Amino acid sequence: MKKLWILIIMMILIVGCGSKTSEDKYKIGVLQLADHPSLDATYDGLVAVLNKKIGEDNYVLDYQNALGDPSNVTLMAQKLVDDENDVIYAIATNAAQAVYGAAQTVGIPVVFNAVTDPVEAGLVDSMTSSGRHATGVSDVAPIDIQMALIKEVLPNVKNVGMLYNTGEINSIVQIEIAEKEAEKLGITIIKQGVSNASEIETATLALSEKVDALYNITDNMIVSATAQVTSIAASVGIPVFAAEDGKLDEGILATDSIDYYNLGILGGETVVDILVNGKDPKDIPVKTVTETVLYVNQDVAESLGIALPQSVLDRAQ
Repeated sequence: MKKLWILIIMMILIVGCGSKTSEDKYKIGVLQLADHPSLDATYDGLVAVLNKKIGEDNYVLDYQNALGDPSNVTLMAQKLVDDENDVIYAIATNAAQAVYGAAQTVGIPVVFNAVTDPVEAGLVDSMTSSGRHATGVSDVAPIDIQMALIKEVLPNVKNVGMLYNTGEINSIVQIEIAEKEAEKLGITIIKQGVSNASEIETATLALSEKVDALYNITDNMIVSATAQVTSIAASVGIPVFAAEDGKLDEGILATDSIDYYNLGILGGETVVDILVNGKDPKDIPVKTVTETVLYVNQDVAESLGIALPQSVLDRAQ
């Protein structure tokens, strides 16, 4: 009997040494602004890195999805702070701003992702030196490459339309960049702002009458309405290009896109640097991805009567 008890005690000790208790595990909060393939990919990249470098038994994720509702964003950000997570991973600008503000007084590190201009968003002092309790990954689109793609596919293009959410700083920054890059190619950007999703149909109809093509930037409201935008545009024979590939199957003609899963990998590595390697967010530069992958939708091209140049087909995935 004595030997049996000794054996039981040894087994308990062995099991206890093999995994962390719930109190020992890293607590990681996640706030995602909305359901969206690209935003989902930045989350998937995070999880892949955590599993590889920390081990799935050694951390707990508190995942919150605001489903695009601003009131949810505020409440969920505060919940993640109140739950005393060790670090909070915020996906998209509005989510990052909410988490940053909620965590500021208690100093919980914030790692953001899918934020176009974190300096303009008030999250960091500069791209090279955060200087604050937040750092992360920018999804700034290679708009110069994408404007060049539009010109390559449509050599006679004159006017390109851009829908944007007037309340999203990300979008305003992208509009300004696009205007500068388009001008170099002899293209005029015609922009149309909306303040809520109910205005998108009317705005798309109005814009489609004035342009040769539409270009969807990484604006969460507009991207969520991609199928609606492409349907209206197609009805008047206008192609839609995009800043990223997440909605390619919803009627987008082409995109020279960065890879959001890779952005998630970079974000995950930053989380590990803070949790495991003891780095301070203020000393970690904001990361970016410059490599792009060209995607085209030949079914859309055929339906619009657009002959894709061989130079584009040769590069496309």
